[in-house]
Amino acid sequence: MRALVFDLGNTLVRTADLIEATYREVFREHGLPLEVVGRFKEFAGRPKHFLFAEAIGPVPGRDARVRACMADFEARLVEAASRVEEIAGASAALAALGAAGWRIATASGFPRAVGRALLARFGWRYPVVCEEDVAEHRPAPDPVLEACARLEVAPAETVVVGDTPQDVRSARAAGAVCVAVASGRFSRAELAAHAPRAVLGSVAELPALLAAEPALRLAAAPR
Repeated sequence: MRALVFDLGNTLVRTADLIEATYREVFREHGLPLEVVGRFKEFAGRPKHFLFAEAIGPVPGRDARVRACMADFEARLVEAASRVEEIAGASAALAALGAAGWRIATASGFPRAVGRALLARFGWRYPVVCEEDVAEHRPAPDPVLEACARLEVAPAETVVVGDTPQDVRSARAAGAVCVAVASGRFSRAELAAHAPRAVLGSVAELPALLAAEPALRLAAAPR
């Protein structure tokens, strides 16, 4: 293995409560049925506009309404990015993995402005693949494939780390290995049901796993 592709929300940074609260604010502002926010978990790991489209339904002008909701949603999240906290141990894990020679990228269902704001919040200088960067989204392989292309590695040389079943499915579709982390809204059992290579409590445990499991160890390769 040569590379790591990390999801952002609830894998590297704590966003579940913020995202749900922001959905509720935007739903109220745009007159959407609040009960649909209760289905937030169903859409975890996917681009954020899907939940707005679900709430609006197949009505004339839906695309324009979704765009308006997303613009509001994105602006609120960018403003809140400076208050987001990392998953405990995330920065230390990233630093250790980078120092060991792993190539690192991030991939997220967030709009680009949000993804970049979150990386800037912690001074993380990694490539970030966001909603606008791919034609198809999780569980399709596109986010993983784009991240691998930016790192100049093959998917088969890559470990994807994420907190949702969509991350596991996307990694598998791309031909990469997935390590799931139960630091979001999905339990270890819920994640294990999708058969990732391993399920960890959080990303802080990843360096030890990669060092301990021969099949996942960093391969010597020119950079």
